[in-house]
Amino acid sequence: MTKPNEVAEALRLAELYQLAILDTQPEEGFEAVVDLGVSAFNCSSCIVSFVDLDRQWFKARRGFNSLHADETPRDISICTHTIKKDEPMVIPDCTQDERVKDSPLVTGSPWIRAYLGVPIKTSTGARVGSFCLIDTSPRTWSSAEIKMAKSMAALVEVSLANRQQQAQGAYSREPIFQDGHRSDFAGHEQSYASWRRHSDESFIALSPNLEDWLCLSHSPRVSWAWFNGLIVREHRHDVELARELGNGQVFQYQIQLPNGRLLTLKERTYKTPEEEGEALTVGLLQNIAVAAQLPRTAVQGRPNPLDTLKTNTLSFLAESTRGKLVLDLNFKLVQLGQVDDSELHRVKDNPSVLDFIYEEDRENLVREMETVLGTRLKKKAFARIRLPDSKPVWARFVIDRPAPGIETSRKALVLQYTKMVNESTMVDRNLFDQTLLGMTEKLGGLGTWFYHVDSGLLKVSDQFKTICKATELPLGSIFELTELLTRLTGKNMASTLIECINNRQAAHIECEVNFERLTGQRWFRFSFQPISNGLGSSSGLYGSVEDITHTKHLAQELSRKSTALNQVLNTLTDGTLELDEALQVEAMDAKARPLILGKETFIHQAAIADVLPGLDLLEFRKRQSELRRQGTTGDFEFFNTRTNRWLRLKFLPREDGLTILLRDITQRKAMYRDLFMVGSAIEQINEVIMVTNDLGSNATSFQCIYLNSAFENVTGQAVAKWLGRNPYPLIADRLPLRDFRKLLVSLLKREKLTIKTRYETDNGAHVPCEILVSPFVDKETGTPWSLIVFRPSST
Repeated sequence: MTKPNEVAEALRLAELYQLAILDTQPEEGFEAVVDLGVSAFNCSSCIVSFVDLDRQWFKARRGFNSLHADETPRDISICTHTIKKDEPMVIPDCTQDERVKDSPLVTGSPWIRAYLGVPIKTSTGARVGSFCLIDTSPRTWSSAEIKMAKSMAALVEVSLANRQQQAQGAYSREPIFQDGHRSDFAGHEQSYASWRRHSDESFIALSPNLEDWLCLSHSPRVSWAWFNGLIVREHRHDVELARELGNGQVFQYQIQLPNGRLLTLKERTYKTPEEEGEALTVGLLQNIAVAAQLPRTAVQGRPNPLDTLKTNTLSFLAESTRGKLVLDLNFKLVQLGQVDDSELHRVKDNPSVLDFIYEEDRENLVREMETVLGTRLKKKAFARIRLPDSKPVWARFVIDRPAPGIETSRKALVLQYTKMVNESTMVDRNLFDQTLLGMTEKLGGLGTWFYHVDSGLLKVSDQFKTICKATELPLGSIFELTELLTRLTGKNMASTLIECINNRQAAHIECEVNFERLTGQRWFRFSFQPISNGLGSSSGLYGSVEDITHTKHLAQELSRKSTALNQVLNTLTDGTLELDEALQVEAMDAKARPLILGKETFIHQAAIADVLPGLDLLEFRKRQSELRRQGTTGDFEFFNTRTNRWLRLKFLPREDGLTILLRDITQRKAMYRDLFMVGSAIEQINEVIMVTNDLGSNATSFQCIYLNSAFENVTGQAVAKWLGRNPYPLIADRLPLRDFRKLLVSLLKREKLTIKTRYETDNGAHVPCEILVSPFVDKETGTPWSLIVFRPSST
């Protein structure tokens, strides 16, 4: 029985082979992504790779050149870990990561240190490859960089989906069986393929590679019976049995094609568990035949339709995606053909190549061609190909001199061109830029723009115009954009943009903008990122604007609250301690040192038990455990014999330890001791002691704050009944009217009073007594109080 992860890997590989992406030629969409990645992240390498059964193959890369190979073994690659989960794989330092620290790519050339990888997924969710960024020194990847890497991986997925959709569109015609292979089979035969069958369907789906092996064209689905019928008779029973088991075991067999050709294949078949829903059978195949051993006639493809167009220069330029042009010293066309043609077609009328280029782009192209003639250095240029009755097509030209021995005055330059809009990929420079702008807006909430240096093309997103209140302004050129940015920032933005392009360094500006007819000001962050063309210069400039008003206000409010909090902490605490998980002192502020150490020297990482002698370490660890488990714990009081101070310790959690807030409670402890002694003494005397609040400040809230136990002996009423209540009923009508008035005036005026009078108890008895009134003020709080003493007399 197969393990679930083996079945999942088989399904993933089947999805990968369905893309027909492995071992293909470079494509503009993927090349543009890695160009942007290296420039935007300022890293040493950017790679788009796909993870095969036993290798990692690079579809596009910048940097990472020390390997001199287009693939690495899968068992040493880092991207094989990236495709294990949907989330990005972030490694600040590969030498410290257990998963990859022993990889030869880390311990040796290219000396990978920092790695950020995002899995590339198909429309079904299969993780087939990765978009990764690599640096040769340790690096902390910010959340913004991770977010942008995810958006660029999504851009690769868009390119994959467009590419696959384009390929599927070719299947609209009826299936045709060919006697040979496709035209590209001889040059790019791949060794792995797959087939898939749902439940007991009578048809199976073939990967494009398997179509090639079977000499099929436009036949992604074939009959299951026909497919089994290709197996040679002596192997058929064993193959059917192995496929029925679907346990992933390798078996080998031969098939015979209708043209008589024999293929030797290795296959592993997997079945998804029945409890997971619809049953799916997947076969992974390896072609172990060698193409070089086959007769040349067996691998010849169909005629290339472009060959018939080479006699007409205009038609060839219109239909071809990639081509090669040979020019003389006057830039006239001498030969043309496809990039991989061994022999080029001679052009008879010798038109100038500039006749096929838009006038606005000719000057730049001529300048680069003259540079190559004078310096023999390879150059790149962008220009639009002009075709009758069609829209202009951007193309990238690689300009070089012919190989030694071939160069003459008639063959002075070789131009290889790649169209940015073509039927094979449906990706162009404009579409790429527009897609990037749109995705950045959606994922980051930014207003964005892109400027292409060579063509002068400027693309400004609607979100940028909305944020900058420029929806009605013409922003068709870089000059109009510069004028807007200068007005908003109050800075010379022309020099800023030029420095970004020339120095290839990013720039950021935060400023406060005051729009007309709007109340309040807004804070904006403007960012500028040059785009490298791979030749040591910038091909464009990517810019964005973000409204950070809310963030700024939050930061300002946080700063104010932080200042207020520090003031509160300074008021409420007498110092702080920072401890690690092992209860060792990491830090101690200046206020805490005299309370804890006195005149002794602070020792970093000293155990708390050594810093505070006599500390109940068991109780201390109990508080630490409660803090870790519940997030809070009670305060802890401790007498420090080293400084003879009483300290109250408040515990606060920290990520890697705890923070202790100190409070010197020595004076309070002494006050409590004194109060306890005074309270004990008061409880022993027979005089009634009453404390009230200030009657003069608020007569309606006149309350009894304190009563001693003698109150119950004199009045016969419980102390608890009157605490917190208005004591007026205890005085009114209980004293002679004349004495009651004197007492009331004394309380209102806050004057001292001593009178001899009689007090009437609840049973009607009149008890002779002496009443003393003495106002006082709490020194700590400034609160006014009144002390009333009823002293029974014998007469």
